[in-house]
Amino acid sequence: MKAGECPRRAESSPMNDKTKSLVLVNYFRTIPLKFLACSQNNGRLLNVTKTCYRESGNRWANFLAVDFYKRSEGGGTFQATDLLNGELLCGRNDVHACVIGGGNCTR
Repeated sequence: MKAGECPRRAESSPMNDKTKSLVLVNYFRTIPLKFLACSQNNGRLLNVTKTCYRESGNRWANFLAVDFYKRSEGGGTFQATDLLNGELLCGRNDVHACVIGGGNCTR
């Protein structure tokens, strides 16, 4: 949960191993603390998601795991999820841009 870092567990494959199709970003404390969730699930989550994109060989995460997803400030969990879904569905940085005839999407 540090800016600019996307650590992996020792037993996991390297982040940039493209033989694996699953990219999972775990963004939570070892011990979940609800009263800290709002300050954790904030804009930093979006930055870590982008860092993990680069470290995983320019692949967006298929899954984003957080504690207390409804407790979020500054976009946080919901903005990161919109980013991931948009990038995975239509290559846009927000899932709402993927709607045909909606937003700036011309697809």
